[in-house]
Order: sequence, then structure tokens, then C-alpha cells
Amino acid sequence: MSTSTQAPAYPLPKLEIKSLLGRHRILAPKAGARVSPLCLGAMNFGNAWKDFMGECSKETAWEMLDYFYEMGGNFVDTASNYQAEESEQWLGEWMEERGRRDEMFVATKYCGPWQLHDGTSHKIQTNFGGGATKNLHLSVEASLKKLRTTYVDL
Repeated sequence: MSTSTQAPAYPLPKLEIKSLLGRHRILAPKAGARVSPLCLGAMNFGNAWKDFMGECSKETAWEMLDYFYEMGGNFVDTASNYQAEESEQWLGEWMEERGRRDEMFVATKYCGPWQLHDGTSHKIQTNFGGGATKNLHLSVEASLKKLRTTYVDL
């Protein structure tokens, strides 16, 4: 039976650990994914919600991501509706520009009404929220484009 303390089947390279963020743990024994002990929440990355969450410029968001990565962090959480979709867009731009996608573990969510912000009265919103299969498909497809990737980790 596999446990989270079991050694990998191959030797891992010795890396300099700058902080405890670099002490990655197995997220789930069956998945085998290794993540930093803290997950960086990207809900504040964007300008759409600055009136009630405060301002977070793209420059500040990227500085936070750079520092998190430099300290060994690799686990980032976002959602399709955060900051009217800017959170995923900025995270995707950062990963693409820095060439970091495969090093990062990206979690996103889809149940929120992620299309309400766009102000287009012609869209019927019924299928853009909740846990229905259609919303899962539409939201994940949109998240992949915004995150500039072909997969999400969680």
C-alpha cells in the first residue's frame, strides 16, 4: 500500500530549498502530485473587484507570483469567476511569459456564475453556473484559454 512517506521509485535531484515552501508534499497518495505546503490564492489578482477587495495591479500580482515561485511555491488556486476572469488571465500570462507552467500546480473552480460580469444582456445565464456537466465543459474550456494551458491540475 502506498503512503505519502514512501520514497519515489527514482532519485529526485537535490535542490536548494530557500524556504519551507520548497518542502513539497504529496497532495494525494493516488495522484502522486507534489505541492508546496501553502497554496497561493489568486482571488485578488485583478482590478475588477478593487472597490471591495482593494487594488492589486498586474505588476504586484506578478511580483507575488515571482516571490512565491522563488521561495519554492508551486501550488496556486484561482477560479473562473475571480476578478471577472482576470485572475486566470494574469496567472496564465505569468506562467507563459516565465515558462513556468509545468512546474506549477494550478487549481481552479467552475461552479460560480463566471459569465455574469460581462454585461451582455443577450446571454441566457442558466448554464453558466452550478455543477452541471454543461457548465463544467464551458467553464473548463474557457479556463484553459485564459490560463494559456492545455490542462489544469485540480
